[in-house]
Amino acid sequence: MKYLFTSFKGGVGKTAISINFADYINHSYVTNDLSTPSHIQVEQIETNRKRIPAHLTKIPDIVFDFGAMSTKVDPKITQALKLCDVIIIPTRPDPRSVAATIETYQFVKSENKPIVIIINHVRDERKYESARKEIIKKLGTIPIFKIRETTLFDRVTADGIDWYQNINHQKGEFQLNKTRLAHEAVYEAIVAIGDSA
Repeated sequence: MKYLFTSFKGGVGKTAISINFADYINHSYVTNDLSTPSHIQVEQIETNRKRIPAHLTKIPDIVFDFGAMSTKVDPKITQALKLCDVIIIPTRPDPRSVAATIETYQFVKSENKPIVIIINHVRDERKYESARKEIIKKLGTIPIFKIRETTLFDRVTADGIDWYQNINHQKGEFQLNKTRLAHEAVYEAIVAIGDSA
């Protein structure tokens, strides 16, 4: 199964979610982001390269993490859209991020692939609901998942994947373990969408 994480806006948590998703489902991970944490094997494609290298397009189980570059669409996004089975658009609940999500959706929908939106970094339930309603109003009913604000991604980056896989109840990690399980439930739901497509 091939997955594409993409957004026309930076800073929405796309890389953190996609890396952890790739690790959770044991997929290869390919990105055009040059500041990617390295707790898993990362294949970085230069931003000025126009195509995904052929050897990467042949990998059956892969997660692509491609954001827009500056004010233009990276052509690798268009190529990945044709290759992938599921498209995931992370966003934050603020109005600018939601507007970029709607724009990203309009761009990717022509491929007729399942599209999932993850509203990330949720602090305030009212802002989440407002963002969710705006997305549904503009795009109709599509799968929308929520990931609450957490230090989990920061800890994975700092302490590595071994820490993530062995979070326990010591040293205040109980809440982070609950967060990890909530993230994994979102990942499982995305996999199920891909399996049913």
